Amino acid sequence: MVDERTPRTARERIVSDVDRMCRGVGDVPVAELSDRSALLVACGLVEPRITDVVLTRLHQNMAFPTVGGFNQIRIIEEQRHDLRRIIATPVPSVLRMALRTRLADLDRRYLLLRTGFTRGAGVFAFRIKDIRVDRRRGVHLDTDDRGRLFDALASTPTMAPVPLVPRTLAELGTAAAAYGQREMGRVVLPPRVQSVVQSLPSLPQIRADRRRIPEMYTAMIMEVGGLYDRLLRAYARGGRSVEEVRLQFDPENEVVGLAGDLCRLREAAAAAGVPPARDGFTTLTGMGEAIDGVWAEVIERAVAFRELVESVEARAALAVSEAARVDDIARENGVRPPSGAYAPTPADLAAEHLAARAGDRMLSTDAMRRLRGQLDPDR
Repeated sequence: MVDERTPRTARERIVSDVDRMCRGVGDVPVAELSDRSALLVACGLVEPRITDVVLTRLHQNMAFPTVGGFNQIRIIEEQRHDLRRIIATPVPSVLRMALRTRLADLDRRYLLLRTGFTRGAGVFAFRIKDIRVDRRRGVHLDTDDRGRLFDALASTPTMAPVPLVPRTLAELGTAAAAYGQREMGRVVLPPRVQSVVQSLPSLPQIRADRRRIPEMYTAMIMEVGGLYDRLLRAYARGGRSVEEVRLQFDPENEVVGLAGDLCRLREAAAAAGVPPARDGFTTLTGMGEAIDGVWAEVIERAVAFRELVESVEARAALAVSEAARVDDIARENGVRPPSGAYAPTPADLAAEHLAARAGDRMLSTDAMRRLRGQLDPDR
């Protein structure tokens, strides 16, 4: 693992981030993926025709059903996976019953979110006429394709803590006690009863496991999605100073291409039964020289992407500092800062209102002079 204190090149920084995500040590190096980047990562798992529609909608700033944030879908999916795996093992019948009840609740929540996404109320066209128009524009997704895209979103990575699934009767009892205590706290009780409840020792709660990404391919997907979010933030901060990059570079296609390659690598590693670098980053995939060569090319592409993002961030930071310097000079001279939001004063509002009535005043003045000329033509 590269020393966190001295990462010099973009490659070393990517290797450091992947190691930290796979090992679960230190602070999380990458923020949670935004809904936009999660959609792009999910495109690596769906058919090209679905990807084309998603990219077209994103390029035209068209919305998708967010269902309250795509990051919660992955958390629910991981809990469902853990529950199925534990239920398949020999466990006490009481624990098995409780886990099946929990799994049914998560299945219901997943289906509810999937239904909300596929219906797309207020987002996707539902009338035949509107559907035909959207298809000609290349922005319509059929219901089945929306379902496939949602299932792909459930495979996008996340670094959010996943609630721990009870594996023993003791953990199940602790979880039940903690749940009862939380529910009791929501009930409005008389003051005397409240004081008694507050005096009771707090029950320990099962905290989430320390978050770890199982292998380096998923960690690299998380890294690429995070780079895309950083680039969008740099665009917003830099404004016109980074406009040339915005016009010449298509980051959406880059993220989709990288995500597609990484998803294929992840699937190949799972199918081959090779433990895919569970301890962090490595250049050897264990699947042969051909796959190692592809992995090296993917790394270089991600390194180039990170270098570009960091350059855009540097230019945006320079533009922000220059704008702050100009603003300070303007304030020192009693002038409104150029980058400040315009806030009209009462005098400005009055002047605008009076200027809007200039035509009425002119017509009134001309009418009075014309009438006076009729009454006193000699003057």
